[in-house]
Amino acid sequence: MSQPKVFITRRLPDTRLEQLHQIANVEIWPERQPPPYEVLLNKVKEIDGLLCLLTDSIDKQIIEAAPSLKVISQLGVGYDNIDI
Repeated sequence: MSQPKVFITRRLPDTRLEQLHQIANVEIWPERQPPPYEVLLNKVKEIDGLLCLLTDSIDKQIIEAAPSLKVISQLGVGYDNIDI
């Protein structure tokens, strides 16, 4: 069985991601700023999981573009930036 694909919208301390790397194929946005909207829109087309921050806008268009997306996880409190 193939590992799930997870996209993380920002660099985080590696110690926090060690376990995730063991069970998933993880891609991390390398820049300090959030990925541009169009980049995020393209990335979600192929992922099973998304780890985002409050500065990422996860709207209806992003969610609808992600047919395999099973989970959106946010590093932070609240979900005002996620269109649920």
